[in-house]
Formats: sequence, structure tokens, C-alpha cells
Amino acid sequence: MRVLFPAPADDVDVHDFYAADWLDRGGIRINFVASVDGAAQADGRSAGLQTPGDNRVFAALRDLADVVVAGAATVTVEGYRAVSLSARRAAVRRQRGLREVLPTAVLSRSLRLNPDAALFTAAPPEARTIVLTCAAAPIERRAALERVADVAVCGDDLVDAGLARAALGERGLSRILCEGGPITFEQLASAGAVDELCLSVSPMLVGPGPTRIVAGNSLWARALDLELTGVLEEDGALFLRYHAPR
Repeated sequence: MRVLFPAPADDVDVHDFYAADWLDRGGIRINFVASVDGAAQADGRSAGLQTPGDNRVFAALRDLADVVVAGAATVTVEGYRAVSLSARRAAVRRQRGLREVLPTAVLSRSLRLNPDAALFTAAPPEARTIVLTCAAAPIERRAALERVADVAVCGDDLVDAGLARAALGERGLSRILCEGGPITFEQLASAGAVDELCLSVSPMLVGPGPTRIVAGNSLWARALDLELTGVLEEDGALFLRYHAPR
């Protein structure tokens, strides 16, 4: 893997590349993979777009996060489990001043989540899965999840992005890595809550049909300008870092 921007180099430490201007600042970092023609999925899952380089970036971004966040649909479709870190990856985190455990947080208004799923039951006590929901969520579903997860109410009728971020901050989780899905990305971006986008562009055409990395029914009043801060390349795949100015 090589650096194309800002300072071209034939080799790169992926952790160092993505740690720059992140570890001290923190915020909400979005990670997505897309095809050249803009598809966020192939055969119904993001795994169809992944490359070896994308997998390394994916792991490095997790190594540099305090918490992994995803929407309820994403954790269900992608089969999320509690994050298990190898001794090597735990050491990488320790060297950079991060905890040796990585909790997962799920955004969900409806709480249509299975309390018996490994995402909840396999999480270690020191990194319980967090559920970010709203007061309108069904009480019985919330009660069932409270037995296996740390449930935070972040808003009345909808999950409020600012309140969700504050709830994670109260738990000491300020470096927030969001892995989707497209609707969650839209909700965070439209609320002005996104600080950085890490986008992997896989060298393939998927064709008509698959969703984009941003989805939803709302119309934005204006486009969100991004600042390109870094570009990596490997085997035709591009790995882009964008800063989202406030």
C-alpha cells in the first residue's frame, strides 16, 4: 500500500496514517466501502466489495477507536458479534493510549434486536454492548435488552445524534467509529455530527440497483462540502480520508 496524498510514499504504516489528526481530536468517523459506480453493497452485503487493503484499513480504524457504532439493520444483515481483539491488536491499542477492549454501540429506534444474539451475550463485562435508542421505543423490548446491554435513551421520538454522541462521551468513548449503514450515515450527516469520512473505493462496477453509502427519504437543503486530507492506493483500490468542516 502506498501514499498518494498528501506526501507521496511507496510504503505506509496504516495505523499511523489514520491516527494522524484523530487520536487527540476524536469525534465521529464514518467508514464505508463503495464500488467505482457508487454501490455500497454487492450481493446484498458490503463484504462483496472488500479488498485485502480494505480489510487492513477496516481493522486499523477499529484499533484506533473507543467504540464501534452501527445501525440496527447493519448489525443484523452483517452479522455483528462482540469485537474480540487479538493480543497483538490489544497491544497496538495499549501503545496508543487506548483501552484493550472495544465495545459496540447500536443505534435503534424500534429495538428490533435479538437479546440472545452473540453481539450481546458474548460481550465481556468491561465492554458491554451499548444500545442508543429513544423514549418512543417499545418498553418491553427495552426491558429485555437492558438485561444484556447498556441502554441509553437519546431523544424522544427519534435517536438524536447529538445526544447519542453525548451518551458515548459520558462513558469515556470520544473516538467514535461508525460503520453504517447508509441510513445511519444520512442521519448523522444531516445532523452535522460527522467529523470524518474514510471511504474505500473498490475497483469494480456493480451495476444498477445496490444502495449508495447515504440513503433515506429526507432532502438536504445544501450539499455538505468535504476536505480531502489523505489518499492511499493498493492494487487499484483507493482509500480516502475526508474531513467534514463544521
